[in-house]
Amino acid sequence: MYYQGAAVEQEALQEELPAMEDNQSDPMDTGSGIVEIGAEDEMLIVPVGTESPGGDDSAMADDSGLITASPREFMVEARNFEFSVKEIRVKKGDKVRINFKSTNGFHDWVVDEFNARTAQVNTGGSSFIDFKADKTGTFEFYCSVGTHRQMGMVGKLIVE
Repeated sequence: MYYQGAAVEQEALQEELPAMEDNQSDPMDTGSGIVEIGAEDEMLIVPVGTESPGGDDSAMADDSGLITASPREFMVEARNFEFSVKEIRVKKGDKVRINFKSTNGFHDWVVDEFNARTAQVNTGGSSFIDFKADKTGTFEFYCSVGTHRQMGMVGKLIVE
């Protein structure tokens, strides 16, 4: 029975699709300038004339769903009482993404001036935060768990 079903599926895949006549409309065209891409159970809607947001990692959707420039991404790992990255340098106006992971202990990553804070995660856990670096200066990032900040679990975010 399995083989019979497979043969029918193979024949269906090999059949040519009928040509669309000039007066027929494309069933995928919604008339809204949006093309639907994907299977019914996993539909991705992309505005016509744009790249897929997952295609080349050069764009991301903002809060309104519009495609914008990709953030500057930084991987920061935390272990008992230090970060793997001591300094992060970006330009004013950059969108920043901190990909945060705890390799040892319970930690988070915080910059007060940008209201940027990851979730607190335990060993093996991860979180991320996106924010816009909209002011220049040198800002301290730190772990807000217990007395980790006072124990030296800090770094510098420099916005030029």
